[in-house]
Amino acid sequence: MMMNPKTPAHPFVLALFGLALVAPAAARQPEAGTATATVRIARLDRHPATPAAARRVLVRIDRALLEVCGASDFSLREVKAATRQSACWKDGMADAVARIGDPALRLAYAQRP
Repeated sequence: MMMNPKTPAHPFVLALFGLALVAPAAARQPEAGTATATVRIARLDRHPATPAAARRVLVRIDRALLEVCGASDFSLREVKAATRQSACWKDGMADAVARIGDPALRLAYAQRP
């Protein structure tokens, strides 16, 4: 997983995902003054065949978003939970799922706890 933030991380970062073979981030312009980051996830299964595969894709997107939004795999559980409640994480996850556009992935996202 490679990260190339264009600007320093900020609590209100809108994370845009340029996932492999997905429409470029330039297709959707962020609001003026909004920091953005593009993350490429190598070998992402854009069309998961099973609900379990769709959940695995969401886990990979979640891990990338945690780092973009200020946490990491090494952060405390409470930090990760707070990050997942942030606008950065919520907007980034919704954007990534929408950009991929797979029905199984949308269903897994809608059914997450």
